Amino acid sequence: MKTKEDYILDINNRFMGDSKELLIKQLELFYKKDVIIEKNKYKINEKVKLKKGTFIHGIPGEINDFDFIIKNKGFISSDFTFKSKQNKICNSVGMWNIKEDCYLRDYINTYSGFTITYCTQESSFISKLIPYHKFDELTEKINNDEGVWNYWGEQTKEVRFLPSLVSNKKQIAFILNMESSYAKAIAKSDVWILDKDVVKSFINNEYYLRFLEDRKNRNATTTDRESAIVFGVPAILIEGVLVGRKLECDKEKLDYIKSKLPDCYICNLDGKVIISNE
Repeated sequence: MKTKEDYILDINNRFMGDSKELLIKQLELFYKKDVIIEKNKYKINEKVKLKKGTFIHGIPGEINDFDFIIKNKGFISSDFTFKSKQNKICNSVGMWNIKEDCYLRDYINTYSGFTITYCTQESSFISKLIPYHKFDELTEKINNDEGVWNYWGEQTKEVRFLPSLVSNKKQIAFILNMESSYAKAIAKSDVWILDKDVVKSFINNEYYLRFLEDRKNRNATTTDRESAIVFGVPAILIEGVLVGRKLECDKEKLDYIKSKLPDCYICNLDGKVIISNE
């Protein structure tokens, strides 16, 4: 497992100027000691509320990938940990950024659906989210709209990266409490809002010009709800763990997750707490 010093050496070798300064600052925040985070407390069967600015991060596997997060003391960009395939947005960790206060259940319903894009006769493109089980309702409306020329759709990105109502491929996601001043300082280093001169170090060269366009015209497809935090986000901000339907029924794995994150709740796709953190 790499140490703080290993990451400093990597940053010094690969970065210069403002991007290097930004990464070192974020690294120091990541490893800052004596940080105390107040977390929301829930009883079993309570509905989980997501406040504006909350982060959610899904992982590809189950316990092995969960353990990797725990051992690293948080979420660290794969560009620093094992040099994986070249990402479009690199040297950062992707987070879903909650845009308004809502219940977790409503968030899951919305993003277990589709993203649809349609073209009007004036050739303008409009992208919309279709919540779970609302596909027929919206497409019927579009089909009867004389102003719509054609349309196409795809699963939301959340279905690809988070536990959802339509797929069992992802079984674990982390809910991060971002209310503290410490958390807000971490969140400031978001690639989606960095200055143009600095952002180039965090974007694949082939995607750079497209990224600049995407962030000027963010919509339901590009998306308008992503954050990409440079270097990483510490595990101390984890407040809860969202599990999919398969994992919800596996008491042994649930107990293991709880043993590693004793001050966190575990919740299911109904948006309700199944293991309390009170």
